[in-house]
Amino acid sequence: MKTLLVINDSTPQGDHAAKFALIIAQKLQANILLANVCKVASNMQHKKIHAVGDDGDGIEVDYGSELTGALIKLNNHHEGFKPEITEIDISAHDETQLAEIANKAQIWMIVKGMADHSPATLAKMHININTLMNKVRCPLLMIPLHWSLKQIERLVYIADLRYCRIQFVRFLAELAKPWNAIVSIANLSASGLPDMCEKYATAVFTDEIWANVKYEGLLLNNVREKDMMKAVDVMINGMHNDVLVMVNHRFHFEEIVGRYITEELPEHITIPLLIFPY
Repeated sequence: MKTLLVINDSTPQGDHAAKFALIIAQKLQANILLANVCKVASNMQHKKIHAVGDDGDGIEVDYGSELTGALIKLNNHHEGFKPEITEIDISAHDETQLAEIANKAQIWMIVKGMADHSPATLAKMHININTLMNKVRCPLLMIPLHWSLKQIERLVYIADLRYCRIQFVRFLAELAKPWNAIVSIANLSASGLPDMCEKYATAVFTDEIWANVKYEGLLLNNVREKDMMKAVDVMINGMHNDVLVMVNHRFHFEEIVGRYITEELPEHITIPLLIFPY
């Protein structure tokens, strides 16, 4: 069974991201591993949680962080699949140790909340996300604090079709399928390479990508726009995509995201950003 590792840094954006991770886990029938960046009191909190249809005094549940308790409550009121929610203390872990946990547990995706551009929501974490991304084998989903939680309807993956990784497209199809969401590949030529003509791009997409994924909602968008900021604006605000997908430091990553991942996304990225490790 898939497991999502959610980074709990005790911030509003961390709580927000965890709630979206729960929605994903419920939809994909995956479990959640909550990784507490801040040390939780050694004595576990003992509280009563009321399950759906419970007319009595509730169910007693032990948990460490307040966020775990909040997720359990939300989970209990969900009518469909209820993920198993567990937590671990990573307050003393560095990036190598956290990556070892993620890789050993075969974590399907890491989820992290991202601050808005207010100083009040910025909280530097001792885990360096850039270093972590160089060591893990799963993608990282970053959720902006101001983004309204919703069902996934459209994802756009920025890539050069000539170097598009089939395993990444399969991952996106697997993520999109429970929602019947559209996955579009925005074909943007890698730096220094000529643009692909429409006929050639369509042939590569059909023969090399669609034939090996076979997801009905998989589409091609052969992008001609050279201004990356304009291209991203169209993908987010014009095409109303819900998730922007890129490969770490590949295919215009630094033009769009910047050289390093910080505690906040660039202002022009107003939707969740999914980054695959290179």
